[in-house]
Amino acid sequence: MAKSIILHGGAGSWKDSRVREKAYIVMENCTRKAWTVLNNSNNALEAVVEAVKCMEDSGYLNAGVGSVLDILGNRTLDAGIMTSNGLIGAVSAVKATRNPVVLARIVAEKTPHIIIGGDGADTLAKLYSLPPLPPPPKHVVERYYESLKKLLSGEIKRDYWRKILSFIESNENYRRLVESLASFADTVGAVAVDDNGLLATAVSTGGVILKLPGRIGDSPIPGAGFYSSRKVACSATGFGEMIIRSMPCLKLAEYIDQGMDFEEALDNVITYVNETVGKDTMGFIAVDYEGRIGWRYNTEAMLIGYMDREGRVIVNHKP
Repeated sequence: MAKSIILHGGAGSWKDSRVREKAYIVMENCTRKAWTVLNNSNNALEAVVEAVKCMEDSGYLNAGVGSVLDILGNRTLDAGIMTSNGLIGAVSAVKATRNPVVLARIVAEKTPHIIIGGDGADTLAKLYSLPPLPPPPKHVVERYYESLKKLLSGEIKRDYWRKILSFIESNENYRRLVESLASFADTVGAVAVDDNGLLATAVSTGGVILKLPGRIGDSPIPGAGFYSSRKVACSATGFGEMIIRSMPCLKLAEYIDQGMDFEEALDNVITYVNETVGKDTMGFIAVDYEGRIGWRYNTEAMLIGYMDREGRVIVNHKP
């Protein structure tokens, strides 16, 4: 059995070279940290949680500290973890906890539930003395105001945000509130397998920028944003609504269980996604029980990091 781990920092364009440069540094650091944990502990769950926690703490990816703001300038965070031996837990609409992925693990290991959301999740975090979520970094706030102005001026053409704008414009009180505030990094995730054959996945996100308050995406939904069977673990990233509609991680597990080759299954999942919800919607990473890693995306790019067989950290956004 071969140990393997792969991380993603989100699917999208990654056109901004300044953001990409900082994200590369984060991915290299987090990949190395996660590999060290996997190598020393031989525990896939420990490794993926460490990987995602590291990305949450970075401030430059859309998870934890760096999470994007919703239409009213607030943050709500989602996360989930799952292993091939049946452990599963998730949190949604977290507002006050720095590391939702750690909280998702607590839900899985310490409670009889699978998903806990909102104030109840933050209360659980306090009971376990998890650190609080600090204020958003300056660059996150600046991006929010820039994006909000573009939305209200009609510069953003994508249908997803046009529908949000249409909702705002249909409610005068809501429109005034949003206008008064205005005077695509994405979800992060990791998948791993250890020498004992344990497969694990972890995912965390701040959701889609300018989302409506209360919106919950794919990250806390098993089978959508994350999934682990006895043969493969998967973490997805992109537009949550499209991921929930297509359930790519569950689809991948089904293909593998049917006896499909790993690479063929990856290809078939992205083809299915393209046919079901369209292109430019998502990407995913995966690892199977034999230690093979893979990824597919239908966006312009997807940021990934992994350790190759020569012990080198590989970070790419267009591999």
